[in-house]
Amino acid sequence: MAVSKNIEKKVFQLNKKDRTELLLKLLDSLEPEIVTEDTDTHTAWVKEADRRYRAWKRGEMKTMTEEEVLKRLNKKS
Repeated sequence: MAVSKNIEKKVFQLNKKDRTELLLKLLDSLEPEIVTEDTDTHTAWVKEADRRYRAWKRGEMKTMTEEEVLKRLNKKS
C-alpha cells in the first residue's frame, strides 16, 4: 500500500492534461475495446473522471482502499 500512496502523491502533482492522459491509458488497459479517443465512451469517461475528482476534492466522495475495492468485487462474483 505504501507504493500506492507514493504513486498517488506523484500522480496528483501532475497537471490536469498529464493526469487525463494517464487516466486514459489506465482505462484503456482495463477496457481497450471501448476506450478510444474517437468514441463517445472516451469523452464520457473523461467527464465522469473529472466529476468524481472534483467531488473528491470538495469532500463529497468517500475513497476506498485497494483492499475494500477487491473485497467488494469478490462479493459480486
